[in-house]
Amino acid sequence: MKAFRQVLAVAMSVLLVLLVIEGCLRLLGFAPTPTLNRFDPRLGWTKESNASIRRRTAEFDVAISTNSRGLREPESTRYETTDGRQRVLMVGDSFTLGYTVAEEATIPRLLERRLRAEGRDIEVINAGTEGWSTDQEVLWLETEGRRYQPDIVVLQMYENDIFWNGQDHYLHYPKPRLGQEMPLAKLGGELSDPGRGSWLVRSSALVGLIDRTLNPPAMPTLAGMRGLPAEWQIRLTEASPGVVETAAALSAFAMLGAELGFRPVVLVVPDKAQIDAKARDAMAQLIDDPRYDPNRPFRTMVLFGQVLGVPVVDPLKALVAASDDGRLALYFERDWHTNALGNRVIAQSVADVLAQPRLLGAPPKKVAPDLSWAENNPLGQGPPVWPFALGVFWLLLGTAFWRRFPGQGVLASYGGVGALLGSVVAVLAGLNWLSGVLPATLGWLLPRVVALALAGAIVWTLRRRLPVMVEVFFTFVRRGQWYLLPALAGLLSIGGLLVVAAASPWLAPFIYTLF
Repeated sequence: MKAFRQVLAVAMSVLLVLLVIEGCLRLLGFAPTPTLNRFDPRLGWTKESNASIRRRTAEFDVAISTNSRGLREPESTRYETTDGRQRVLMVGDSFTLGYTVAEEATIPRLLERRLRAEGRDIEVINAGTEGWSTDQEVLWLETEGRRYQPDIVVLQMYENDIFWNGQDHYLHYPKPRLGQEMPLAKLGGELSDPGRGSWLVRSSALVGLIDRTLNPPAMPTLAGMRGLPAEWQIRLTEASPGVVETAAALSAFAMLGAELGFRPVVLVVPDKAQIDAKARDAMAQLIDDPRYDPNRPFRTMVLFGQVLGVPVVDPLKALVAASDDGRLALYFERDWHTNALGNRVIAQSVADVLAQPRLLGAPPKKVAPDLSWAENNPLGQGPPVWPFALGVFWLLLGTAFWRRFPGQGVLASYGGVGALLGSVVAVLAGLNWLSGVLPATLGWLLPRVVALALAGAIVWTLRRRLPVMVEVFFTFVRRGQWYLLPALAGLLSIGGLLVVAAASPWLAPFIYTLF
């Protein structure tokens, strides 16, 4: 029986080590990214039906749900239209889907609210899917999208569409390519299911990291450009893969509009480097090529739409004006997708184009364009909550410290707690500021380097106590007291961190930030 308990203790020890590694990897940003995508034999992938995920990063925390038809729409959205009501269908990639913002802050929802404020009886449907290219969007319109009987289809494009329109794989999934001579003919027949991978790979940071190391995704890179993504070639020259296929996909879109009776519109979303000077300089430094032009992909896509005679939404000037020379952020700092205010500017630009006579026509009711983006937030977001929460926490903690150690005095108690909390905030603010001013690659690496350096400093500070802590732990293992190991590991970890915090004033703010 004792041997069995010892085996359980060893197994529990291994499990605890794996859980610690898993937790550390998640803290370092290696947590698995949840996705709604599933394999589709015609499109490569599409969204799961009746699914919900939560995307959480340092910049946003968003819940995304789909209805029974796989759209980020309520279940009440049907194929059939209400008599007299006009319908706008928006197809695109992650900018249309809006995985970085709440549903009410996506471009389709903001556009719908704007159009209804103008007195129109209209609905806007969000058919965006993360990672899609123009060819997949056209194929979806040909099969599923037509069932929604849209009056207008807004096809959203982004610069990386150009490269991926010419590829037959996108990382994990295969994808279709459209033939150049017969734009709606898909080359290669039915696609093969690559499988989703094991549950552990999709759910564990540790197993996922091992899998990605052994089987890295096949991201095409530029030859001789230090491993930069091949999709950036369009930033250097018009002679880029996928240009011909992109023109064919847009031609197919226009032809499909004539066949199904909807009016086609193309929306081209600018890259952050076209709006934000800091992002433009960082990208120029990273690419380090005199041919780099952040506007080249955008110009190419706008030109394709204009040549086909399709109305094109060009929100570049509106975004530049709204950014107020970089004083107002319209894109996320690290993710580079548009935030709620950026989406609002784009939705306004789409509404302006839809007011053309050949589309929706002039609105029944005049609504003045709202250009005061900073002062009049459409989502009703007030001032940040964290300063008030921090103030309340300071009062509670300061009071508790003063009551526990009355000899310290009121000023010393509240002042000491305030200094500690101020150090924690300064550490977090400093890391956030450094991540923003450094180039994109270094900004991504900084928090991981700091975390590894902190771990190393903690181990070094505890170096004389670690043998004792390890001996205590394995004493419980040898005794077979496996059921006490989780509590013991927690006590030893917390105790060790508190010892480090007491021994080093430099490490104390980091330790208390962890708590």
